[in-house]
Amino acid sequence: MRRLLVNALSVTNPSGLHVLRGHLDRLADGLQGRVRLVVVCREDLEGLRAELGSRADWEFAPASTRGWFRRACWERANLARLVQKHGACAYFTPSGIAAHPLGIPQIVFCQNPWALVPAARRRRDAFKAWLQRRAYRRAMRMADAMVFLSRYLKEAYRRNAGCRERRGLVAYAGVDRPAPARAAEGAGIPRQPAQIASVSVMAPHKNIEALVRAFHAVRAQGHPEARLVLAGPWPDPAYERWIRRLVGGLGLAGSVEFAGFVSRDRLDRLYAESRVFCLMSRCESFGIPAIEAQHYGTPVVSSSVCAIPEVCGGGGWFRDPDDVAGIAEALRTLIEDEAEWKKLSALARENAERFAGERVSKPLVDLVAGLVEGEAPQESDVP
Repeated sequence: MRRLLVNALSVTNPSGLHVLRGHLDRLADGLQGRVRLVVVCREDLEGLRAELGSRADWEFAPASTRGWFRRACWERANLARLVQKHGACAYFTPSGIAAHPLGIPQIVFCQNPWALVPAARRRRDAFKAWLQRRAYRRAMRMADAMVFLSRYLKEAYRRNAGCRERRGLVAYAGVDRPAPARAAEGAGIPRQPAQIASVSVMAPHKNIEALVRAFHAVRAQGHPEARLVLAGPWPDPAYERWIRRLVGGLGLAGSVEFAGFVSRDRLDRLYAESRVFCLMSRCESFGIPAIEAQHYGTPVVSSSVCAIPEVCGGGGWFRDPDDVAGIAEALRTLIEDEAEWKKLSALARENAERFAGERVSKPLVDLVAGLVEGEAPQESDVP
């Protein structure tokens, strides 16, 4: 049986793991009997191992490969050996970066625009970002196929490289298989009439300050009962302290909840009971929480400068991330106008149905099968 070598070492955050788990799950099923997955990972990726189980073979790298430099060194020293050991006929990586020549076709999956968006990175990371942009350009020239998490990301890679990829497609992230059932169960949860939810890893480029200021304007303009829930971890303690000071300085301490990381049950309830989902990120290659919220019929207010408008479609309103007044107006309208809210809620549910796992992964399954069999399509896209 042919073997596909999958390098999962670059996955170090929950959203990247969610995307990879979903696509590998569908690849394992869709290629069953034709191609066997051989996954290179660290032992701490228990979720990925649980998802695939005996449907894949496993190679383990040291824990030190969580760091990008040591990971690059380990890959340089070991990938060719693993290709030979398993007789792999193709290589797949979700890092957005091609490996050194391995003598087999390489499929590069791109899901992180960090190095391509200045607002998403800190000044001290300038050298690392430069190296990544250089590596992205190299991948566009040498990879046999480039797979992009969104059209937004595809265009960002093309602008950086100044050229098109050899073969390319867009493969969106799919929602978890149980998501529709959980949303149906949450249908009976009453809405909190003026609750706004924001779910994300609360990094500085998520632009939480604009949301807080817009929320303050909503309360000042006739909705003192409004409530904002910020759910997700804060990887930068200094940024969290700054947002907490901003909340306190605006007199919002009693109406903004810093929920931190929440359980799956709490997250589902938050989506179901909130009136609006809002994330004004300056850099988003997809926006998984926004689609999860739409499954519950929760309209989205989000940034116009990233992938979320492409992904959320008619089930959301999109504003410039610096337009605090425009963000506040959109939030206030969805709190006040029942007819408009119902219209967007229905469109949100309809849009979320596009992201069934089998549907979004099918182009990727077809691409891998074609490359392995020597007949990959020249260009494809999401259905």
